[in-house]
Amino acid sequence: MRLSTPGGFATEVFLLEAPDRELLPVGAWTLVGDLRLREAWAQAGMPEPEHALWVAVPEEEKKLRTVIPWLEHWARIPLHRDATVVALGGGVLSDLTGLAASLFLRGIAWQVWPTTLLAMADAALGGKTGADLSAGKNLVGAFHAPRRLVACTDLLAGLPERHVQNGLWELVKTALIQGELAWAQELLQEGPLKVAWVERALAFKAGVVHRDPREAGERRLLNLGHTLGHALEAASGYRLLHGEAVGLGLLGSCLLAEEQGLKPFPPSLLEPLVKRLAPLAPQIAPWADCLPLLARDKKALHAPGASPDASTSQIQCVLPRPGEPAVQRALPPAAWESPHARLLALLHQESVRV
Repeated sequence: MRLSTPGGFATEVFLLEAPDRELLPVGAWTLVGDLRLREAWAQAGMPEPEHALWVAVPEEEKKLRTVIPWLEHWARIPLHRDATVVALGGGVLSDLTGLAASLFLRGIAWQVWPTTLLAMADAALGGKTGADLSAGKNLVGAFHAPRRLVACTDLLAGLPERHVQNGLWELVKTALIQGELAWAQELLQEGPLKVAWVERALAFKAGVVHRDPREAGERRLLNLGHTLGHALEAASGYRLLHGEAVGLGLLGSCLLAEEQGLKPFPPSLLEPLVKRLAPLAPQIAPWADCLPLLARDKKALHAPGASPDASTSQIQCVLPRPGEPAVQRALPPAAWESPHARLLALLHQESVRV
């Protein structure tokens, strides 16, 4: 099924059950795929180009050094400007493949076939590619939209439950950006994944990206949960998965919004949110470890001539509101200290109660 996207949108979006070879590029193409998916790809009857790269890329290897051998490999083939690269994997692999495609010959076409719920719901759509630096996440990157996104739900079948839950938080984020409490509550209930949820999230993101392709305004709303989330993720030494950290960031954002005088979220949302997140409490780093990471957030704003530290910077924060769209507000990193403490206390209380 091809999803409806705005006219002129850079990426064709398909949501299928099983992979369809007819959606692969016409003409010369190569593949960068998650090594764990090689057998499933073959069993689905999908072709493997002669020079395919099957790789393992954990979160901690989302670095520029990872893509340099890929670029050298493409140059040896050689891969020409009219070729297409297909990325088959999760968010880390698709981010790096898109970045490599943007760099090779100053930009060649690529497709993304996301194979995790996290990538399907968020990372694969929008053209934001990136790699991490020691100073923070996604500090290197380029806007380079894939020509086609093909999400095949059959490829989610082998995901561990933790990774399914990891992707669920990007769906919750999408609901909270829109103030859709009923949808957020539905997502937080125990039960199987619904394909309609993924379709709804992709359609929403496509609209936002089309209106604001380079993140100059509205698209910043898609960072809901990511400001504190990225700091928690990095400070945990990446023991927290990205989606788990975003989930914690969503709870922190709800608490921060209330502290900023916005309408508080009802217990009907906060209680299931806390219950879902309580097992992650042991992975939450102390505030002192998070503050420097927040100050170096790529969305941080600094006073002219000032060094990028917590005392001089502000961050464009996204604050959710029940029943209304989220809003943006520039706040100092220290504004997150109280929400960090409160979310930690709530999760510990829930752990003890259970």
